[in-house]
Amino acid sequence: MPRSEGTALPIVVHGIGAATGIAVGPIWIYSPTVPVAGEPASAGEDPAQALERAATEAERQLEALADQLRAIGREEEAGIFDAQAMMATDSSLLDDAAARGRSGLSLVDAVREAAAAAADQISAIEDELLAARAADVRDVGARICRILTGTVIEMPAVPSIIIGDDLPPSFGAEIPPGLALGFGMAGGSRTAHVVILSRSLGLPAVVGAAGLYETAREVLDRAGQDSVCALDGETGEIFMEVDQALEATLRERTRALAARRARAAELRSQPGATSDGRRVLLVANIGTADDAQRALDGGAEGVGLFRTEFLFLSRASAPTETEQVAAYRRVMTTFGPDRPVVIRLADIGGDKPIPYLKLPAEDNPFLGVRAIRLAYGSRDLLETQLRAIWRAGALAGVVPHVMAPMIATLEDVDLLISLRDAARDAVIASGQPCATAMVTGIMIEVPSAALLAPELARRVDFMSIGTNDLTQYIFAADRGSAALAQMQDALHPAVLRAVALIAAAARGAGIPVAVCGEAAGDPVAACVLVGLGIGELSADAASLDELRTTLARLASSELEELANRALRLSDAPSVRALATELLMS
Repeated sequence: MPRSEGTALPIVVHGIGAATGIAVGPIWIYSPTVPVAGEPASAGEDPAQALERAATEAERQLEALADQLRAIGREEEAGIFDAQAMMATDSSLLDDAAARGRSGLSLVDAVREAAAAAADQISAIEDELLAARAADVRDVGARICRILTGTVIEMPAVPSIIIGDDLPPSFGAEIPPGLALGFGMAGGSRTAHVVILSRSLGLPAVVGAAGLYETAREVLDRAGQDSVCALDGETGEIFMEVDQALEATLRERTRALAARRARAAELRSQPGATSDGRRVLLVANIGTADDAQRALDGGAEGVGLFRTEFLFLSRASAPTETEQVAAYRRVMTTFGPDRPVVIRLADIGGDKPIPYLKLPAEDNPFLGVRAIRLAYGSRDLLETQLRAIWRAGALAGVVPHVMAPMIATLEDVDLLISLRDAARDAVIASGQPCATAMVTGIMIEVPSAALLAPELARRVDFMSIGTNDLTQYIFAADRGSAALAQMQDALHPAVLRAVALIAAAARGAGIPVAVCGEAAGDPVAACVLVGLGIGELSADAASLDELRTTLARLASSELEELANRALRLSDAPSVRALATELLMS
């Protein structure tokens, strides 16, 4: 957002608060070093050998980085680079790069394009947890390219606020201690790995700040290298050219934030509940096994949504049963027998194309063959996943929880139960350890499922509402369409009335009902949802402290009255204003 002449200071760029905290300091703009297209990997070296050498060196560097982080107790962050090290020598990435090289591309271009293709496949899934995995693939590809060409990434010379279009995960870990005061990104997400790193360092971060890079560049060009900016990782604001009045405001915000953090820390070990003791289970959404420890450290009472798509993406064939057992067992073991881990069956196909499934292209993939619908054509993929879950539960000593997405009919539930039981029988027949039971649930994200909720509830152990897709389908509005963004608010009464219907069906059947969409992590929306009868909120771990403290201030009767009034309103802004008024009172 370039500034016109006469614009009052400070300039404000708005993004999404991703890691709380406030920082003030010089601007430093991250500019990735891009190897020159066509530059030879090494004079006289065979391209295949050069690629293998660079990939092996990238693996070595990433393993060393993981070891450094592990040595100082940052186990979760170390896991990010353990995963990157495996990516560096992944056969699907290297084979694709080699094939592109044989078609005439330089080796550097071939690696760059192969990494971009793999990352694009993951990015096509509109899921901020999986977006972090796409950033990892790009980061690994860029590292291999730097090794091939002998280039390095520049680092700041003084403590600075780091700004970029996006920041690769490894940059956040490799920047020397003390030189990063905070991170601001035009892209990225709240679950980006550089954000996870910033939280572990206690540094604020803002993501999704459109125009940030251009604005920072303009300020530097006009005011010079001594330009100072400020970043608020809670509000998502980035201020350019800070004045004294703003500095005073930020100091007050910092004091208030410290007080809230102290209160939240006191409550973190306590179960989620309203002020009058109504329990609300606060659990985490995770995208990979590496996310489990962060969720536990963030006060999660379990996992309400373990997205398993990461296991199936960016590879030439489906993951083996053994690979899946290891991933599921790791998360179950982290949370133990008293904290449930809900594993969602792979939500792939349709808008998440997987080459090895060989599914035909669809004109409208959001309404196509995906998730549970895959099993009507072939049961193998989901039966294998369920066998792995049965086995992982036994090995971890827990009762596994599983749920199926895209349930639309009673026949879909019958298919799920058939798959579950066939998988159990196969594990027992093979002589492998098998869990004694499996808690079985479904996601409600299709309008037909909301309308059938009373019948569906009698056939399963729990239900979980995916508000992102439910909102999209209720309004027939693609949630990826910027032009229809105003229709993606789950606080619209049309969506809330569907939630109320589902919650009533769950009460009638005596089963729990959760929400695992974005609305669950929004304290304003959470108040309305709990008032409607939702007993579990599943959100990113970073949201749980605020959810816990918000609910602890309010009585269940206040939330029920809020929900009843919200149902009678006509639009989402009115509902949001009503809930905000309660929170501010």
